[in-house]
Amino acid sequence: MLFKKRLLIIDSSDSTRTILFKELLNRLPDIDIIACSNAKEALTATKRFDFEIITTGLALPDMDGYEMIAEIRKQNKNRDTPVFVVSGDTHTHVVDAEQDDANAITAYFDKAEGHKSLVNFISDFLARESTLNARILYVDQSATSAAITTSILDKNNFSYTHIKDGETALNELRMDYNQNGKCSYDVMITDLTLTRHLNGFELIQAVRNELKYDYLTLPILLMTVEPGDDEKTDFTGIFGAGTNDFITKPITEDNLISRLINLINVKRQNEALSA
Repeated sequence: MLFKKRLLIIDSSDSTRTILFKELLNRLPDIDIIACSNAKEALTATKRFDFEIITTGLALPDMDGYEMIAEIRKQNKNRDTPVFVVSGDTHTHVVDAEQDDANAITAYFDKAEGHKSLVNFISDFLARESTLNARILYVDQSATSAAITTSILDKNNFSYTHIKDGETALNELRMDYNQNGKCSYDVMITDLTLTRHLNGFELIQAVRNELKYDYLTLPILLMTVEPGDDEKTDFTGIFGAGTNDFITKPITEDNLISRLINLINVKRQNEALSA
């Protein structure tokens, strides 16, 4: 990703900090990681920088972990930053947590699950967070296909507008531009089989040629059927029309979400470079 995110690791153990730092950097090479051994260093860092995630142990040499988190929550920069407490006693904490504690701490992570599980958890969290404010224009006339796709989008908290034909989709994009002075949609998903006025290819070509939205301004994901045994995927038609990526039906949740996250990041990266 071209726009830097920051992650703060707080742990009194030199070996734990080193392992987490190396594994996170290997998994997330484009993220800035700051590692602190005590509360004083951590509070200095949180006063200076905004963080996407803060992970901390509770046994710190100069301050109780809960007290440090309370101090972080008093700061404007990281008042709402997700804080994950890494502890060997997560069950007790979850059962006995008071309301103030629950508000301050986003989640507890069981130290016994190991560093790789924590790295996976952080990576997945960052990927999902990047989609929370995404807007999707979804064009599909099939009630069955739309029911499956929208259920996945709903489950993963995407904001979307579902339209059944290409001409209405183009009008929606025009109105969006008139209202916002830009394309505020992050991704357009369109089915290939649109029978009214425009098919999927023609809709994509109109977006690229008529509206002048390029691959970065509005990434497009085309939904199509799996080719038969005696057929071949029409890569020339798919990408020649102006598609960023395509997905074949029947779609799976993991595949759709993974592709959407990639395309959303394409849009966000372009916005970061243009800012």
